[in-house]
Amino acid sequence: MSSFQSCNRGCIFVGHGLSGDFSTVNIFVPPSQIVDTTDIFHLERRRLISLRFLVNYLLGRDMQQDVHDSIEDSMAACELYMKALQLKKDGLFDKVLNEIYEFGQKIDWKVGELRK
Repeated sequence: MSSFQSCNRGCIFVGHGLSGDFSTVNIFVPPSQIVDTTDIFHLERRRLISLRFLVNYLLGRDMQQDVHDSIEDSMAACELYMKALQLKKDGLFDKVLNEIYEFGQKIDWKVGELRK
């Protein structure tokens, strides 16, 4: 099934930074069919948080150490989305998001500093 067919069938696209991906392949996906972890884990007027940083901080593992892997990205974005849903259900999402920004700023958003 092509991306165009997926859009027409109402499929939901989950990812991180999807607007750039859709632009690259020149397709329009209605906002109602997009779940973007870039937007979910973002505070207004603050920097966007990288997928790698979020995975390290929230899921406790490093990714993309040597080579970019779009499948790994997709799976990680889905895991982050599920994590966001759980944090929201538990009433902890806003607290955790603020903690991510505080910690990220403290270590200058360097992923290598997360495990020290």
